[in-house]
Amino acid sequence: MPRRLPPLNALRAFEASARLGSFVAAAAELHVSAAAVSQQVRRLERYLDTSLFNRLARGLVLTEEGRDYLPELTAGFALLGESTARLRAQRTGGVLTLTTLAAFANGWLLPRLPRFRERAPRIDVVVRTGRSLADFKRDDIDLAIRFAPSAGRGLHGELLCGEELFPVASPTLFGGGRTPETLAAVAAYPLLHDIDAHPEQPWMSWRAWFERAGLDASPAARGMQFTDSIVLIGAAVAGLGLALGRGPHVAPLLARGQLVRVTQESWRAPWSYFLVAPAAHFRRPAVRAFVDWALEEEQL
Repeated sequence: MPRRLPPLNALRAFEASARLGSFVAAAAELHVSAAAVSQQVRRLERYLDTSLFNRLARGLVLTEEGRDYLPELTAGFALLGESTARLRAQRTGGVLTLTTLAAFANGWLLPRLPRFRERAPRIDVVVRTGRSLADFKRDDIDLAIRFAPSAGRGLHGELLCGEELFPVASPTLFGGGRTPETLAAVAAYPLLHDIDAHPEQPWMSWRAWFERAGLDASPAARGMQFTDSIVLIGAAVAGLGLALGRGPHVAPLLARGQLVRVTQESWRAPWSYFLVAPAAHFRRPAVRAFVDWALEEEQL
């Protein structure tokens, strides 16, 4: 016979309260009242015949029994959520047309797409790349991944990930010697420049990096220049110089050892990547399946 389980609502109330540290925060997440959450937790405690929380003036503190119970319960909810999402995705079919920057597609999306195909085999993904913003009224596009300060006016957006920049180079550039440890030392090597960056993106400019560090920026006036970031990174892989690597774009190259991170300096871009579309698009099953999968991938 299957083992009898506690009420699901009571389990959810306990897990959320323990994870968030209060009945009020759990209530906001579960869209119920704090009194209802407290009642469900007491119901679970009666079922288990044990106390899960010490209720103190400063908040909730898990008992020893509560600390033992929480990890497996959290893992169980995560597994249930993943199984549900996988089942829903497998039953969802059709074509999903997605637009994004070519460099982001190459570095972040393509290495992960086999997992989406495994999870949603009936969804055919069409990837369009380009720098122009998607026109959802004119173009047949379901979803866009935009790098911007915000999702954009009049559109619904969900934050996918941020971006960190740091100097990168091929190990061959240093001939087996030590890599530069400071930004000042970087100036002695050939620099590769992205001259097609947006004027509001100083973090992509070597000149801005040197000026930000209080260093002489004259080395930034020299070096090869590129209007395509994929070609720029290809030049770095070929050992032609140092580039400013954008984290989501260069992660696979770092993992394969084709590039190495140089110095500890980094610059967190104030812009982020957003999953963007008209709000109604997010109710399309194929779009929702992709968005849920992409957000989970970023947490891995």
